[in-house]
Formats: sequence, C-alpha cells, structure tokens
Amino acid sequence: MPSATRPRIAIVGAGIAGLTCARRLADAGLAPVVFDKSRGLGGRIATRRTAEGLTFDHGAQFARAHGSDFAAVLKAAIEAGMAAPWPAADAIDAAPSGTGERIVGIPGMSSLVKPLATGLDIRVSHTLEGLRRDGGTWRLTFAEAEASAHVADAVALCLPAPQVAALLPDHGSARAELERVRIAPCWTLMVAFDAPPAGLPDAARCDAGPIAWIARSASKPGRPGEPPGFVVHATPDWSRAHLELTKEEACTRLLTALGDLAGAPLPPVRHAAAHRWRYAMTETPLGRPFLEIAPDGLFAAGDWCLGARVEAGHDSGAALADRLLTARDLTRRAGADARVGTADA
Repeated sequence: MPSATRPRIAIVGAGIAGLTCARRLADAGLAPVVFDKSRGLGGRIATRRTAEGLTFDHGAQFARAHGSDFAAVLKAAIEAGMAAPWPAADAIDAAPSGTGERIVGIPGMSSLVKPLATGLDIRVSHTLEGLRRDGGTWRLTFAEAEASAHVADAVALCLPAPQVAALLPDHGSARAELERVRIAPCWTLMVAFDAPPAGLPDAARCDAGPIAWIARSASKPGRPGEPPGFVVHATPDWSRAHLELTKEEACTRLLTALGDLAGAPLPPVRHAAAHRWRYAMTETPLGRPFLEIAPDGLFAAGDWCLGARVEAGHDSGAALADRLLTARDLTRRAGADARVGTADA
C-alpha cells in the first residue's frame, strides 16, 4: 500500500486490545496513533507503584493462553525477560484442557504489554471527549487543554463497552448491542504489612464473604519479599453493592474482611489503599470479536467482545486489525483525502 494512501487510524485505549491492534497494523506498514487517558499502558493489566516504592498488580493477576496466537505473544514476553510462569498459582485450580501456564509480567503485570508497544506512536494523558464525522473523516477531540484534535480515516474504540456507548449518541443500533454487554465492577485492596501475616495464602480464590481473590505479591517471580504485600479483589456482588464507597471506606471494610479470612489479628499495616475498577470483568460478552459501529470506519473492540480473559482482549484487537487491513474502502478514502491535502488538525 503506497504510503501516500495509507489510512490514518486512531486507536483509543492502550490496553491489550488497543495495543494488539496497533502492533499488527504497524507490523503491516501502517502508522496508527494510540491515545489513552492514563499515563501508563496496559489498561487493567496494571501495576500500581506507590511513592514509597511499593508495587502491586492491582488489575489482571495473570494471563494464560488457550490459542497458539496468544501463546506466541506470551512466549515472546518470556524470552524478552518481561514475563515468567507463576508456579505458586498452580494450587488454585487445575488448568483447563489445552491451556498453558499462568504467566505474569516482570517486574509487574504491565510489563506484559511493553513488547507490543515498542515503536508505536502512543499519546498518553489524552481523554477522548468528542468524536464526530467531519468532511469524510473522523475528528477526535480530547479533554486536556494541551491535547490537539486529531483527524483519522478510521477509529478503533478499545474501551469498556459502557464507555463506548457513551460516545455514540447517533448510533442507536450499536448502542443497543453495547448495552447488552455486562461488565462487573471490582474493588481492589492493596496492602503491605510490617511483618508476614499468618493464615493468608500465596494465591487463592475465595468462596464466601466479600473477598473473591487474594495473592501475595512476593509469590510472583521478580517481586521483592519485603514488606509483605497482598492484592485482594472483592466479589462482583460486593463491589456492586458498595460501588460508591469512598476509597477510604472500601479500604477499611476490605481490611476487616481480610482479617476475618486470616482468622488471626493482622500485623501492623505499612500501606493500604483501595482502587475501584468500575468495569473489571466481562459477565455477558458481545459474542463476536469486535463491533463495526459504522460502515465509514468506526469500530470497537475489547475483552468484553469475547470473554473475561486477557487473551480475549488480545484476540479482539487482532481480529479488528485484520478487518482494518482488508478494508479497501478505507484505503480508497485515504487516497482521496491525500489528494485534497487533508491533515491532522
């Protein structure tokens, strides 16, 4: 495809779906631009770093491959020294047939996406505020005063389904499909103690109470053992019922629940904080790899299209990239725009 007629593609969201889509497009010779409202990459494949130097994987806890495509991505991350298996998690449950080991990023989960991001044009601290058709192209505007508007021939919204729906006042049929998707929230507790607490596992799913998941940070490879740190995820039901708590209130209640789970007094707390994931785990997916919102180059993708796994986000982004690479109508429009001299604004 001649460079003068390459479609200009904007990808909104630098999680696994957006970065996978951008990586495939860039490897095929295109030059996508990725925007994200955060300062870091990975979306819910996240690592929180505190002012005291502590780190917590407060989003996705691991990744596991069901298919060969995502298995190759994880293998590449391992070979690059950015990921490794998590043996301590083997006690949680038996791996489903045909799946690989639980893999974590090193030194944090967000390292898993760094190989995908290499060499891409990624613009962080860009919160998409407006999206509209303008003279045959898409015009994106952002909430930050210093962020310039951007013009594209195609836009991939790699955001949670409710956030995509909020951007589409004029696309009723797409909104209806998006509103059928169900994504559960999750309150997360990040806590470090002065001494190792008794009665808490390295990694476990919980069957009762407000806690759904617990993991000791140092049980993952490449993490320091001191101070003893844990990540706790609340259940979807508890998170829904307490969604509007303040972070301080959520932190206090989850610490109490953690003490109940341990069955013994907890050591003095060195650091504790809560994070609310308003859109954390897909419960009812779209049922296909991506959503084509409009025939003139507007799409959406994310793990919510296929299911509640990191791999689902990867597969969604890859499928959307394949669609964009075969979109001859976009190529024709890009060529026409190049001849009349359109450019980013």
